[in-house]
Amino acid sequence: MQGQSARRTAERPGQQAGVAARLSWSGRVWEPGAAVGAPAAGLTTTELPAKARDARETPARLVAGDALDVARALGAEGLAGKVDLVYVDPPFGSQAAYTHEARLDGPADGRVVRAQAYDDRWDGSLAQYLDMLAPRLDALAHLLAPGGTLWVHVDWRASYLVRVLLDEILGREAFVNEIVWRRAPNLGRQAASHQFGRTLDTLVVYGKADDKGGARLVPPTRLEPIELGAMRQDAEGRFFTSAPRGDYTDESIARLEKEGRVHRTASGKVYIKYFLVKDAAGVWCRERRVDALWTDVPPLRHARPTERTGFPTQKPRALLDRVIACASPPGGLVVDVFAGSGTTGESAHALGRRFVLGDASPLALATARARLLRAGVPLVMQSCGTARAAAGKTPRVRVEREGKGARVTLEEPREPLAWAVDAGVRDGKPFHAAWHAERAPGTKPTPAKRVAELPRVTGPVGVRVWYDDGRVGSRIVETS
Repeated sequence: MQGQSARRTAERPGQQAGVAARLSWSGRVWEPGAAVGAPAAGLTTTELPAKARDARETPARLVAGDALDVARALGAEGLAGKVDLVYVDPPFGSQAAYTHEARLDGPADGRVVRAQAYDDRWDGSLAQYLDMLAPRLDALAHLLAPGGTLWVHVDWRASYLVRVLLDEILGREAFVNEIVWRRAPNLGRQAASHQFGRTLDTLVVYGKADDKGGARLVPPTRLEPIELGAMRQDAEGRFFTSAPRGDYTDESIARLEKEGRVHRTASGKVYIKYFLVKDAAGVWCRERRVDALWTDVPPLRHARPTERTGFPTQKPRALLDRVIACASPPGGLVVDVFAGSGTTGESAHALGRRFVLGDASPLALATARARLLRAGVPLVMQSCGTARAAAGKTPRVRVEREGKGARVTLEEPREPLAWAVDAGVRDGKPFHAAWHAERAPGTKPTPAKRVAELPRVTGPVGVRVWYDDGRVGSRIVETS
């Protein structure tokens, strides 16, 4: 990579005039705005819930496609300037290939199916990595609604690069936060190394201004236990702790005094009261607003076994819950085009948001699809560009008519990641999943059911099977 010098550049929309940072690298051709344009191909719907007639009837979509293709297609579809939150967890430039592990039996000595999830190797070239990342961030920024925010989850390898790229794309004044998440304790090889443990991830946050100014987040609060010796009780019987007035103005102190939040000592010193509340265990706590250092979101290893999909670099649901809750309104639209195992989608659905996920990895798509359907999400599957899952072995099924319905038994494979049945295949139409089953992860994984009971069949039965390596096998069976 060549130097990252600050250069005087022409003023661009959303950027203040003056000296702007510009990241230069060997062979750079990308310029801000160049990635925003017509997509190579639009979105094609490949699978719908049984009762849905088209993709617009559901608030949840999972798209097979490269992040740039998906972002451009969403813009062409009319979502440019309408997305409340874009969260992405792209490759970090780690120079590693990541393997997915699907446990079939549960225990560590049980059967495991391994397959490559994605490759984060760039021939040792930072320039190649930036050629990938820059246009995708550019196209995603174009989707932001006024007041919306773009969150890029990276680590020490790429955080400084992302900051400079987003300064170019959105303007330095669009910077909102740099949040540090302690993703792991300092143990093992990291603790024994001759450096401070690299236990942190960074969430770089930029926003699009609206008519009220810059983008605004709503940070949550957390409860911090207070020692009994630090507690006081006022004349109204309320328990509180206090802190010096700090930089509060006299006007602010007068306002707080009317609210009963000022404590004066016998010597006349002014302190601010912070009233206490009890947590679920009955311990008195002070409610503090969360700052930019997140040490209270545990890593995935401490999550429930049923949350862990085996997808490498999967992020904990609690992390995405916080991001989505503070950065999007109820009913808002969330986009993640490096979707991985689908954590963003599950969190968005649970919090009452609409979402569009995308990923180019067939394995990621298979994992996310199974996870979201297992969570009860009415999911639409779409494709964009050239992304296609490899054809898996054709499943072997037995179909038995039962009045107007049918009983469908999956004979092979015996342990699929997931499978689904269309109760009336129509030429040229998307696959309608009238019934589906997925393997549930956990301490002892629960296999997918292998018998589907269909109350009504209106034509040939279609069967699709998703394998653990992302391949998809299909079969159509005549029932008349």
